[in-house]
Amino acid sequence: EGTYEAGSLFAAYASRHDRLDDFVALARPTLEQISDATGETVNLAVARGRIVAQVAQVDSTYLLGTTNWLDVDVPAHCSALGKVLYAAGLIPVPDRTLEARTPHTITDPDKFRRHLDTVRAQGFAQALGELEIGLDAIAAPVFGRSGEVVAAVGISGPSGRLSDKLPQLGSLIKKHAQALSGVLGHQPRKEGAA
Repeated sequence: EGTYEAGSLFAAYASRHDRLDDFVALARPTLEQISDATGETVNLAVARGRIVAQVAQVDSTYLLGTTNWLDVDVPAHCSALGKVLYAAGLIPVPDRTLEARTPHTITDPDKFRRHLDTVRAQGFAQALGELEIGLDAIAAPVFGRSGEVVAAVGISGPSGRLSDKLPQLGSLIKKHAQALSGVLGHQPRKEGAA
């Protein structure tokens, strides 16, 4: 009397293995390295249907930084993380006009598709005041073992701090995304390899 025993549903839930938790744990050191190098907010995101799910964050060391993006849904087309996932084909580009969050948001689907060609060519995406005026972000793809994009890692912060450093941040985020891809077992193809 007065005692409880765990049922089979509880046992099944307690023993479940969440691969996303494992992925976040593997990514955490890379996110912290990016944060240490930049002082800015760093996020890891995956595609969940048609949305960008931000699954991990390291906060900015600055007083003026960005918000906690975990569990916040933002339109993918005006975020750097979302553009990476669009460019990888993980989120389909709609044929309708995209929501204009600011005057800088790309709203024409054809123009957006051409923009994604640039994202693929340079290996990273930028969102410069497209989600919110004064907020810039840059992100790069994270590849899985078989070469597919599994996530995006990105930096966000005030335009005043990021705009002059975008080329360096692009190189930095690509380097760290490639390192994280290596942790996941991705082996980039060598130039000239078939």
